[in-house]
Amino acid sequence: MPPSPQVLIVGGGPAGLALAAELAGFGISCQVVDKRTRRARLSRACTVEPRTLELLDMRGRVDDVLAWGLECPHPPLGNEDGFLDYGLLDTGFPYSLSIPQSKTEDALQIAAEKAGAVLLPGTEMIGLKQDDDGVVVDLTGPEGPTTVRAQYVVGCDGVNSTVREVLGVKFDGWNYDQSLMMADARLSSPPGPAEYARINRRGMAALFPFRDGTYRVIVLDREKFTVPADEPLTLEDLSESCAAILGLDIGIDDPLWLSRFRSSQRHAKRYRVGRVLLAGDAAHTHIPSGGQGLQTGIQDAFNLGWKLRAVLDGWAPESLLDTYEAERYPIAAETLRKTDLSFRFETSDSLPARLMRKAAMWSMRIKPVHRLNVLHLSGLTLRYPAAGRDRWTGLRVPDRPLVAAPGGPQRLYELFRDGGFVLTGTDGCPPAATGWESRLRTGVLAEPLGARWPAHVLIRPDGYVAWAGADPGRGLTRALRHWCGEPQPIAR
Repeated sequence: MPPSPQVLIVGGGPAGLALAAELAGFGISCQVVDKRTRRARLSRACTVEPRTLELLDMRGRVDDVLAWGLECPHPPLGNEDGFLDYGLLDTGFPYSLSIPQSKTEDALQIAAEKAGAVLLPGTEMIGLKQDDDGVVVDLTGPEGPTTVRAQYVVGCDGVNSTVREVLGVKFDGWNYDQSLMMADARLSSPPGPAEYARINRRGMAALFPFRDGTYRVIVLDREKFTVPADEPLTLEDLSESCAAILGLDIGIDDPLWLSRFRSSQRHAKRYRVGRVLLAGDAAHTHIPSGGQGLQTGIQDAFNLGWKLRAVLDGWAPESLLDTYEAERYPIAAETLRKTDLSFRFETSDSLPARLMRKAAMWSMRIKPVHRLNVLHLSGLTLRYPAAGRDRWTGLRVPDRPLVAAPGGPQRLYELFRDGGFVLTGTDGCPPAATGWESRLRTGVLAEPLGARWPAHVLIRPDGYVAWAGADPGRGLTRALRHWCGEPQPIAR
């Protein structure tokens, strides 16, 4: 067993691996324990949305994900010619990326290990106790039982989280009665376009291609909703449902896996208990509608990672960790609300639901309505709470070209590789930022973020506004003190 880490992460799924890459990239020693010895073949999360890709891009880790994914700029709506147009978005990633979760995890593991994180497969947490200075964790693995002491522990161990259970945190929610079908398979007669979906009285069927030539097949068949989820799904059964809903034989062949499942929606009452925190599916679990579960988990990691680093490096108070739950809890709660409405909208066969589906399809022809829906799905409208009526704090900052010398960073997002704060619109460090130079990149001149944006914007390490204003004065100082702790004198 390696030396005790500063942070022990329990669970090696997308959230845990993304957090490990963040922390190790900041120079924080961390270990990831995962009771699995290898990736599961049944990989349910199959899309990565633009905001998640932007966050990975900020750390220089997006290329491996893109290499294994397939760009989907026009996801189908389910009628004859309707689709979502990601080209309407102000982002360097105007598409939804189709990629099996196992490949997303592979890419995140590469990033984590390259940064220096230690991964311990086949190792399970069986208990923990914490005090004012750290957490003692009992583990069992290939070499038998052992004990590790870490300064912080993060439970990323999924829906059936042992960390959450040991903490006694409630995980409230509900299960859905409907049984759905899902598979990864090859198609001998794939339809065109490659991304294809249909919704009718029988149900909904959707097809999403992967780079290796296989397809994700998702089916909501109202005639089979009552089939128990533990009843094996046969190729014949899946093919019959697809043919009935799609109106054509797509030739499902050579499935890598196929399964029935019932979805659930659950949310942890708390994300932090002392020195132990929850992230990903351990904190919230969503139905597949909209593909938001994986996005929310990875974005948890980007919110929490820099805050743990700030506390462990001693330049921010421990109270900064309270902002993790304050910011991420409402995001998950709203996602749960929207995915629940979406699922009920998709599965109901009542007359009002059918009329609403038709109205929704028609409304997508209206460009402002269409764009708003794509913005929400992409994650680009996500914002964190701001004090009072501040219109800027908490907003996502878009990428822009830099006014820079040749050979240096060319884009704003490239300035976040080291996970520091960035202040735009200044030629140097303004007096209001004196003492925070080691945590702040200044002298950043970028093309305008937008016609209505202020001249100066303080951007957090996760790409959200910490402060914005016309002049870098007392407001900037207050924001730096809030997010970065007290100023430190410059050594002379």
